[in-house]
Amino acid sequence: IMTKITHKGLWFEYSSLSKEDKNTSKKVLLSAILGGFFIGLTLDKQSLLMWSEIFHPYLFYILPAIALIAVIFTIKYSFELYQNQDELYKKYHDFSLMSGFMGFAIFGLLLSYLSIFVDYQPKFMDYFFCSLIGMVIGQMYFYKKFYE
Repeated sequence: IMTKITHKGLWFEYSSLSKEDKNTSKKVLLSAILGGFFIGLTLDKQSLLMWSEIFHPYLFYILPAIALIAVIFTIKYSFELYQNQDELYKKYHDFSLMSGFMGFAIFGLLLSYLSIFVDYQPKFMDYFFCSLIGMVIGQMYFYKKFYE
């Protein structure tokens, strides 16, 4: 099964997926959106306290649990989608993850050292953004090397 990678390595052509993979990718997208939504609601303690004071005290514990469950389902469905792909796509995927880690390590280290000299303390999302930058660079490199 060949998933067509497009947009210089940053996206894939949905129509190139099999029917089963289309269903799995819909599950990935839905669980990722839910996970991102709940992570956004609960990323800092002040927001979590606010939601639990407005609606119900148990939300302090329930919202992070829902976020984690949604992320776990995203990983589960992503792995199912990964298992059904060809070897080139798997290499592209693995290279993307490795590049994301390198972005986290390199850009995150730079961000951490930069924060010493400026009045800014990086948060989780800043380091997550560093990994996304690394992933984008890796995907574009892989596309140029193997798909063009």
